[in-house]
Amino acid sequence: MKIQAIDFILYITPLILVIFGVVVIYSITYSLDITKNYFEHQILFAGIGIILLFLFSILDYHFLRAVSYPVYIITLLFLSVLLLTPLGKSALGATRWLNLGFMQFQPSELFKLVALFLVARVCDQKELTIKHLLLAVFLILIPVIMILRQPDFGTAIIILLISASVIFTAGFQKKYLLMMVGMIILGTTVIALSVFNVKPFSKILKDYQRQRVQTFINPQNDPYKSGYNVNQSVIAVGSGGILGRGLGYGPQSQLNFIPSKYTDFIFSVSSEAFGFVGGVIILSLFFVLIWRILKIAQLSKDNYGTLLCYGIATYFIFEVIINIGMTIGLMPVAGIPLPFVSYGGTSLWVSFIAVGICQSIMVRHKKISFKKI
Repeated sequence: MKIQAIDFILYITPLILVIFGVVVIYSITYSLDITKNYFEHQILFAGIGIILLFLFSILDYHFLRAVSYPVYIITLLFLSVLLLTPLGKSALGATRWLNLGFMQFQPSELFKLVALFLVARVCDQKELTIKHLLLAVFLILIPVIMILRQPDFGTAIIILLISASVIFTAGFQKKYLLMMVGMIILGTTVIALSVFNVKPFSKILKDYQRQRVQTFINPQNDPYKSGYNVNQSVIAVGSGGILGRGLGYGPQSQLNFIPSKYTDFIFSVSSEAFGFVGGVIILSLFFVLIWRILKIAQLSKDNYGTLLCYGIATYFIFEVIINIGMTIGLMPVAGIPLPFVSYGGTSLWVSFIAVGICQSIMVRHKKISFKKI
């Protein structure tokens, strides 16, 4: 009899994080008069996400390589519909969601994985040349520019980081990587000039994006307007102390001082409820998950699987760093959810699919045989 190797940690860790998120969402919902039931919706999203996790665990990950270009084109069409038609739903000055009636779908979240599938395919070559590098950069810049127009700077940065991680681990010659580094430095310089409103680069960032970076540099400059969100979040994290105030007892979360407490700032709510210990537990769970993904990258039987794992590890690493960093004032507010914990269907499903792909790579790296006695 032959069975295939399964990494149960990849199943258990996300489930614990989801349960943790659902509990926190319930704690800030049950005592408030809220028309939208975030708690029940998140349970439904989680149920669909678990199904996707198992489906992508069963699916041969090489299928993703075969369909990467068609899926890329379809996702570009979604982004085009979002920008060019009235179907897009606007919130907080950005049009990022397609209104499907029964839910809001965010194509840019899905593109985090689509970009990974495509760049990994382009870089999965026996001999990598400058043509492969330029093709990968070109294919990624198209959706990134479209996403920036929504505008969604945070998601665009995550897509660029995922793509860069694949390119840097694919095996390009050093001169090509140095060229890539030069492009990154140039892009960073242009963004910095836009932050400080230097013409003609000032139009690259929206006013609210520029304000977020300036608030990050000095949040006390405008504590009641642009710096309000970060200041309230930091107060909530600090008020939790070592063991926290308990579910439903945090004044910052229960009295609505924390902004976007179901999504971007859910770590602030959890820190107020469970304290420093709760924050350490969350970080530990993410550490274990990322460690297993990097381990699977080493076990993968082919380069495509390895590149997928490195891209997915990058996705989780930077989403966690940026989300938690912005809640404690160490990063600019970028609208990045905390994987598995923040409220939202599309982001939760993307995270489950990413873990399912890693499980698919793990399952297919070898077979364990048991001889009949």
